[in-house]
Amino acid sequence: MEKNIRYSYMSHWKDIPYREIPNFRDFYYEDKTNYAYYQSWDQIFKYHAGCGYEGMEVAPWDLFAIRTLFPDLREFRAFAEERGVEISGMFHGMNGGRFKENIPRNVEQTKAAVENVVLLGGKHLNVCPGENYADGGLDEEGILNTIECLNEMGRVCEDNGVKLGVHNEFFCIMNKPNHKRIIEATDPRYVHYCLDTAQVSIIGEDLCKFYDDYHERIVTFHLKDTADPKLPDEIRYAPFPEIQDDGHRWFWELGFGVLDFEGLFTLMKKHGFKGWATVETDGTPDLLASMAYTGYYVRNVLGKIYC
Repeated sequence: MEKNIRYSYMSHWKDIPYREIPNFRDFYYEDKTNYAYYQSWDQIFKYHAGCGYEGMEVAPWDLFAIRTLFPDLREFRAFAEERGVEISGMFHGMNGGRFKENIPRNVEQTKAAVENVVLLGGKHLNVCPGENYADGGLDEEGILNTIECLNEMGRVCEDNGVKLGVHNEFFCIMNKPNHKRIIEATDPRYVHYCLDTAQVSIIGEDLCKFYDDYHERIVTFHLKDTADPKLPDEIRYAPFPEIQDDGHRWFWELGFGVLDFEGLFTLMKKHGFKGWATVETDGTPDLLASMAYTGYYVRNVLGKIYC
């Protein structure tokens, strides 16, 4: 049976120094810890496939380390696919797009990013549309420039068979006072939406209502939970609020927070969503445990609703 949802996992593995470790037993005996199990892409991709993930989403900060081992990104793609994993897409940032003079630079950076996505075989470029809110919110001119910049970036993506998905962050300048306006004012032919379930809930939106209202624009997801929806502005708009000194986590594995994923998946079934959904376990102390648990959750809990 053809699946409606294909699950990808967001790469938070940081720098992986080896393609494969042919002398694994000897490598292990160097310190007799689990360190050896997280040092090669061969094993990382097999963990993805073993936990039921068909894809991996990468970020631009991964590319230098990847290219050190795979100078041609098509080699990395082939290496992954041999182990049952595709690259679903890549994260990306829009830098200073609220200022008109920065729009051409963002378009050029998008061209380079899309070239990488195409080499990797990905379908999505998920874009954080701006800097931290603490650096200055969006005035009217900034909103109009952001809309223009996203339209131009989205046109580049569409021309190359890639979907640009706007990705909100709870502390960035495209935020609750303006994000719906920007979604609605951008050109739907070129600008789509990547719904990060935790980020949009922390902003203060009702997750299920937001998806129901904007489902036609949403082409992919970052699925993660939170126990802190609707954070007050003084926390969200503070400098660097994502990393807390006391170790408090804004983001949790699916089912470990308070979000209504069963309601969301009921709506996804109603609206007939089809495509990639990336599970993101941002901030976990144990990537493999989180990968295995969320793999179970999407198959055995959410999969009973829609798969």
